[in-house]
Amino acid sequence: MARILHIVGLLLLAAVGGMCDQAKAVKPPPPPKKEAPPRKAAGAGVSPKAGPRITNPASPAARLYQASPEERERAIEKLPPAQQERVRNQLRYFDSLPKDQQEIMIRRTERLNAMPPEKRRAFMLQVQNMNRLPPDRQQAVRSALRRLQVMPEERRIQVLNSPQFKNRFSPEEWKMIADLSEVMLPPL
Repeated sequence: MARILHIVGLLLLAAVGGMCDQAKAVKPPPPPKKEAPPRKAAGAGVSPKAGPRITNPASPAARLYQASPEERERAIEKLPPAQQERVRNQLRYFDSLPKDQQEIMIRRTERLNAMPPEKRRAFMLQVQNMNRLPPDRQQAVRSALRRLQVMPEERRIQVLNSPQFKNRFSPEEWKMIADLSEVMLPPL
């Protein structure tokens, strides 16, 4: 009997302790998370001095820009799952662009495909080198390419060779920008 009273006493203590904890445990709900601002339409918010974002004209998606939806899907199904998603995202981006920017991207792909194999390999090597840069330098190179891509050929060469431009980049970065800008030109 003493044992039962002892157990009942412990249970009562535990219940009272639990009730006290509950009173302390009531917390106000966390404030609602702020919603991310809506994304701007593709091409919106782009400085008129800069062109569309830099994309790789040798990517699997670039080869599918002009394909029909059925042809695209057949080609995508042959890729590994992770790459399938990346290609679909790139194609969604491409499809969301205005026609004039789509034409620029198509011309880049055509310009790259028209290059001799050794120049194409050099271009691809420079894309890989750019992707290996630290994020801040990668951003600086991409920004320079976006500005150069909307310039006429003569102006692009003039800017590339200016001391102010060369001083902003290492010799390797400058060569990278010069090589990549050959493909990233506006349509002819």
